[in-house]
Amino acid sequence: MAALRTETDRYQRAMAAARTASQADIHELRIATRRLLALVEFAAALAPGGQWRGFVRELRKPFRKCARLRDLQATRVHLRQVRGRSRVLQAMLEEMNEAIGRHRRRTTNSLATVRPRKTCRRIIRLAQRRLPVPQTRGAMSACLDRSQRATRAACQRIETGDMNALHRARVAIKVYRYQLELAGSLGAVARPVELRKMRRLQREFGAITDLELLWRELKRYARHHPRHRRALAVARRKLEHERGRRFERALAMAGRDVIVAK
Repeated sequence: MAALRTETDRYQRAMAAARTASQADIHELRIATRRLLALVEFAAALAPGGQWRGFVRELRKPFRKCARLRDLQATRVHLRQVRGRSRVLQAMLEEMNEAIGRHRRRTTNSLATVRPRKTCRRIIRLAQRRLPVPQTRGAMSACLDRSQRATRAACQRIETGDMNALHRARVAIKVYRYQLELAGSLGAVARPVELRKMRRLQREFGAITDLELLWRELKRYARHHPRHRRALAVARRKLEHERGRRFERALAMAGRDVIVAK
């Protein structure tokens, strides 16, 4: 229960801060949401019941509300790194700043309708009713094993260039990583080798996703500004080369690292 209160408090603080829609606060909200979702998954494993599924859906709603803003903010970071002295990319960056401003306002208005305190109180009340069961090491280990199998299966489905499969694998890795962190903090199950592997894979898959987001924004900008297509094509080819290189490295890493070392 102490861990659940800690994570619900963190989620509420992150939600309050995220209403400014700054990049750091949106990032923290996403982390806090994923950690709380991981803990809810643990609770569902310890005391199965349909009500936990409802909380998962409820927590994901505000998470999705800020998805587009987060994508634009992450893409802007990479665009700043690659623009150099290109006037075309500078113009694209200025347009992206305007889009981020619009999405910040929309996200702020959208998150203002969320009532995290009410949701967290209901989670705590359900846990108080359903979790006086012995929280055994075996139950948590079984939950971790299910997440590990889902992660392994998702990674094995990835093929070079398949961004949808990579996205699904990245989500599975995040779920497993946060569950590993929570299990370790609770002193129930410690898998430090696995945790390091998941962090490493998450960073690599995240870098590929960010390159893909920038590639898509370059494509969109070229569609709306035909006179700049040639200059943007050069930038896109460079991104494609880097993305392909990282994809091959990620596939090799995933094949090696998703094998559990207990």
